[in-house]
Amino acid sequence: MGGSIFLTLFFGLFLAIGAAMLFWGGRSYYYAQEAAHWPTTPGDIIASDFKVNSDSDGDTYEARVEYKYNPDGYERTGKAIAFGYTASSGRQFHHEIYEALPVGAQVAVRYDPSKPDRAVLSYGVNRSILFIVIFGAIWTIFTVGLASLFFLSESGAGTLLDNIMIYSSGR
Repeated sequence: MGGSIFLTLFFGLFLAIGAAMLFWGGRSYYYAQEAAHWPTTPGDIIASDFKVNSDSDGDTYEARVEYKYNPDGYERTGKAIAFGYTASSGRQFHHEIYEALPVGAQVAVRYDPSKPDRAVLSYGVNRSILFIVIFGAIWTIFTVGLASLFFLSESGAGTLLDNIMIYSSGR
C-alpha cells in the first residue's frame, strides 16, 4: 500500500512537469500565432547582450535585448524577442540573433492592443516552442507508459487465473 502511494506521488510529479511543459509550450504557441495579427510600432534597441551560462552540463547561450516603444503615447520597454524564446546550447543560433539586434537598431515592435505591455519583436512558431512542446509530449507519454507498466506489474494474477479452469488442485 505504501509503495502504491509513493509511486502515485512520484509519477504524479513527473506528469505535472510534463503538463507544465505542454501548458507553457501551448501558451507560447498561441501568443506566437496571435502576435502575427498585432499592430506594430517603431522601437529602439536600448540594451543588447550575448549571455553565456556555464555549468556542469555545458554551456547555454541566449541573446538578450531591451527595447523601448511607444504604442499609445506612453513609453514602454520590452525584453521579449519572441514567445517561447529561451537559452539553449545552439551558440550560432543565438549569436545570429544577438548580431542582428545591436544597441541603436530600430525595429518593429508587435504589441497586444488589449495589453500594450505584452510585446515581441518576432512572431510565429520558433524552434524553442517546438522543442518544449515536443519534449513535453515525449516526457508525458513516457511517464504515462512507465507508470502503466509499474501499476500493471502490481495488479496480480486475477484476470489470468479467472480464465483458467482448474479441475483439481492436485493436493
